Amino acid sequence: MKRFILITAVIELLAGFVLFFVPQLVPDLANGPGSHMALGRMYGAAAIGLGIFAFQVWRNFDNDALVKTFLSTFVVFHLGAFISITASFVAGVFANPAAAVLHLVLAIVTSIYLFRNNFAAVPRGRRILIGAGITVGTLVVLFSLLPNILNQAGLHPDYADSKEYKLPGKKALIITTSHAVLSTEGKTSGLPTGVFGSEMTVPYYEFQDAGMEVELASIKGGQIPIDPSSFLGILKTKADNRYLKDKEFQEKVKNSLKIDDVDFTQYDAIWLAGGWGAAYDLGNSEVLGKKISEAYYAEEPVIGSVCHGALGLIQAKDTMGNYLITGRTISGVSDKQIEEFGIKFTPYHPETELRKLGVDYKATTGHLDFLQTLTVVDKERRFVTGQNQNSGHETAQTILSILAEKSK
Repeated sequence: MKRFILITAVIELLAGFVLFFVPQLVPDLANGPGSHMALGRMYGAAAIGLGIFAFQVWRNFDNDALVKTFLSTFVVFHLGAFISITASFVAGVFANPAAAVLHLVLAIVTSIYLFRNNFAAVPRGRRILIGAGITVGTLVVLFSLLPNILNQAGLHPDYADSKEYKLPGKKALIITTSHAVLSTEGKTSGLPTGVFGSEMTVPYYEFQDAGMEVELASIKGGQIPIDPSSFLGILKTKADNRYLKDKEFQEKVKNSLKIDDVDFTQYDAIWLAGGWGAAYDLGNSEVLGKKISEAYYAEEPVIGSVCHGALGLIQAKDTMGNYLITGRTISGVSDKQIEEFGIKFTPYHPETELRKLGVDYKATTGHLDFLQTLTVVDKERRFVTGQNQNSGHETAQTILSILAEKSK
């Protein structure tokens, strides 16, 4: 253990001196904003202090109370550093999680020595319980922080420029998939899927809270399938929680209108929700393409989409028979995000299909596109499209902003 304490002192001192005096040598810090360099120096100062502490413990190894203090302190430090660096990796500050793994290894080794030194005389069963308690406690802290970590990293971010709009008398139509099975070509069985919850619930409440009348339609009408993963703890949004208590909204989901029976020109906003189900039916619906074209030429509706919802635009054509979105700036889920999930067998991929039609495709990217977001507006301000599930708030707010300007 004495040798381990010395090794720990050397590691902390070296890391501390680099991060405090020359953080620019760390590419992830040097390539980020200035705040990353400042945080690197803060971490470096802490590491230098802990390295000096470890060195003093090594020199006074016979002081049992000092050793116990060191072991307890360093278990907490390394576990905290593991959680913090993991959060930074998820947020895109670090491109490599190696530092988090190193701190986890050091935490485990320090814990082993802590048990040997502090609980040697404790019965084995009790030691197991104590170890299990520390492990469970660490996991509880990590998972309790996970939603906040993911939110800060980019998952379902709050739109900073959100405003309250009052648009009474306006109408919005949200369109979803009717496809409920994530299946490979030629098969009819697979995991349940459908619309991704927040891509329907977020715009619904944005429009409703602005005083608009909101209706739901789907490719086939009737029950709208919702991807069950939408409502998992870390993925569920405030709008999802609101939906789960909203009987009126739930009735609309059970009895959605069939797009064939809906006059799109009677709405001020048309919203195409995404989700894996949309990859199967939005892109090959000639009816939807025709309805989108009619809405465009009615000149009033603003047409929006997020994620796979952009596939609902690819069948729309102008009066000359050309694709309506060719040359326009449009966003949708990136091919990279689809690859991250490993689900490449769906019939249509938005980025691929949009590029085929000559769209000026836009998206942001990072080491995880699942945590990116972007909302773009075409030059005519008729199409407002969001990159993925994180873009719902901004995309809906942008539509409301355009409608409010037109109302003036």
